[in-house]
Amino acid sequence: MEEPYSTVYLKIRRTLAESIEEREIGEVWDQGMSGDYMDLSLDIIPSEENEQKIRSILQSLNLLDRAELIYE
Repeated sequence: MEEPYSTVYLKIRRTLAESIEEREIGEVWDQGMSGDYMDLSLDIIPSEENEQKIRSILQSLNLLDRAELIYE
């Protein structure tokens, strides 16, 4: 039996959040999900190095083409 779509996204979101924190890129302080939409809010120091690390993680999870990084 195939897993529900939302369960797959939940696992991917959890892997993304854990990877960011384990690599000490930043701290995840909020997460959300709705349908096929995921949202992670991070506390990081914006830098090209950190952005490349995040993009690398997104690429490894097949999310890079659908991701948008927003700095506030």
